[in-house]
Amino acid sequence: MKKIIIYFVLFTVILSGCEKIYLPKIENRENIIVADARIINGHDENYIKLYKSLGFNDPKSIYPAVEGAAVSIIDSNNKVYQIPEESNGNFRVDFQLNPGLEYKIKIDYGGDSYESTFESVLEPPELDSIYGIQEVQVVREGGENSVNDFRYKVGVQLYADIQNKNELQHYRFSARKTYQYTFPVEVMQMGELVIETMFAWKTVYPQGAYNIAAPPEYSSSVDIKKHPLFFIERSAGVTLEQLFSGWIIFLHQYSLSKSTYDFYNDLNNQLDADGRLFDPLYVQARNNLTCTNNPEQIILGNFEITSTVERRYYIRYISDELGYMIKPINHFYDIPVEGEQITVPPDFWEPK
Repeated sequence: MKKIIIYFVLFTVILSGCEKIYLPKIENRENIIVADARIINGHDENYIKLYKSLGFNDPKSIYPAVEGAAVSIIDSNNKVYQIPEESNGNFRVDFQLNPGLEYKIKIDYGGDSYESTFESVLEPPELDSIYGIQEVQVVREGGENSVNDFRYKVGVQLYADIQNKNELQHYRFSARKTYQYTFPVEVMQMGELVIETMFAWKTVYPQGAYNIAAPPEYSSSVDIKKHPLFFIERSAGVTLEQLFSGWIIFLHQYSLSKSTYDFYNDLNNQLDADGRLFDPLYVQARNNLTCTNNPEQIILGNFEITSTVERRYYIRYISDELGYMIKPINHFYDIPVEGEQITVPPDFWEPK
């Protein structure tokens, strides 16, 4: 959610050679409703979350929940679904969408009524191919002013080719990266110390802008070629006694409407401006929510209906000559974010 509320990021700049903290004079946007209303078609449960914005210089890092709002979803047949509030600002959507209908959200709060445009139920996306190219990424660790403070990451950049055979042309990608490693442990067996292997795994998530894809803007082709997905490091940060055993990559592809794609693209444009003091930090992202009784009343966020598919891959560096193994995983085990298992590897362990 923190990325969605990019408008209210805590921003402090320390001037070079001075310990005084600079707090820019920017118009306060406090107590504006922020709607995180993303519904994934086919999921048994979805949650709509309502927050209040903070002032630009507000030191708090937790956005307060909206209390006492009423949320409903209305289909194109004018059937109204009242969405129950499970806790302050959290509303559970527990009914299945009809792909033949369109839906909009309605939020009533503080005497104001907010509605979205109608959104279609998009079909699940299709991904033609995933491939990797060995690359080196340059990471600046010290900020804009640390010109010489670079770190180099060696790994494989994943790319996707997408042939748009139907009306779907806009997508978003997310990923989970779980790395496997082993290390020796001493255990007591029948009064003697023996060495056993501990199989362990941990998870990291890609950071940065939203990964969205669309056909080239000035092209007659609707196909998407060589879209960059995620960078996979050659090895994870394991200790000397630990042996890295490859990555399990969870790749999620979401179908987007054109308006939702524009919303994420606007958010990315603001993320690109991070750290540049005189860039406009309060650019309004185009969303599909308006206040019906007072057009001047602002609501942030977006109402999104999407469908998704998941793919998993095992990725491991082989050699400079052979490159990387990128192996599709067909069995989707329920893998905890992290854990350990001694002697016998867990069922999901790769390679098989």
